[in-house]
Amino acid sequence: MSTHKTKKSCQSLILSAMAGLGLLVSSCLQVESTISVKKDGSGTITEELVFGEQMVMMMQMGAAQGGPGAAGKDPMAQMLDKTKAQARAKKMGEGVELVSVEKIDAKGKLGIKTIYKFSDINKLTYSGASAMDLGDMPGAQAEEKAEDAGTSFKLVDGTLTIIQKKPGKEKGEDKEDKPELPDEMEEQAMAMMQGMMKDMRMSMKIKIESGIAKTNATYVDGNTVTLADIDFGKLVANPEKLKALQTGDFDKAKDALKGIDGVKFEAQEKIEIKMK
Repeated sequence: MSTHKTKKSCQSLILSAMAGLGLLVSSCLQVESTISVKKDGSGTITEELVFGEQMVMMMQMGAAQGGPGAAGKDPMAQMLDKTKAQARAKKMGEGVELVSVEKIDAKGKLGIKTIYKFSDINKLTYSGASAMDLGDMPGAQAEEKAEDAGTSFKLVDGTLTIIQKKPGKEKGEDKEDKPELPDEMEEQAMAMMQGMMKDMRMSMKIKIESGIAKTNATYVDGNTVTLADIDFGKLVANPEKLKALQTGDFDKAKDALKGIDGVKFEAQEKIEIKMK
């Protein structure tokens, strides 16, 4: 399997796990998305995107070498541009607004923190993949869209239903047409994948501000439900598990994620939370 196909398969996995998180850039990336919901259905979305030193160096080198629209510009200044975040807010649904975009510094690592607010979670469709879309930033890779990616919500009489959509097959892609590589090349692709992803971590959480009375969610801590928390370093350390994810098959991917230390993955398509 080529590294391109490998990335696409892993992207499908994360789109299902977090209903929108995709592998859009390489090297030393940590993403945390938290959706906080009030009992009246309003709330906030907080996204923290943190880059390690290697990723920052890649962006700076890209800018110095004249990447698309980036030559001579400060990469962090581009990331802090509110234009793209405001466009994202409109795509998330009616009543979603951008609150702020600010620079963060986490133990020497640079990143951005973006906060949105929404008036009615019933009108929200959230795709964490777009939080990682750096567009024309140096060192970034363009987002590969999935038509049915996203998590939707339904709040009725104090019960929030979270609906996770399975990723669909990409246009023009057929598993039957995927070329088989010699074992040696496949091993090289796997080694490259492991090197790229070893410092990556992604998480998506739902926080119920009034508290949780009852839920069928697998991972619950106080008033917070974790839909996914994936330490890719732990994940890629197991080649057999990683191969299962590369199939692009949702059920095989779901089974492969079970029992891996450092990986939380909500496999249910519908999660219900009764608010206090």
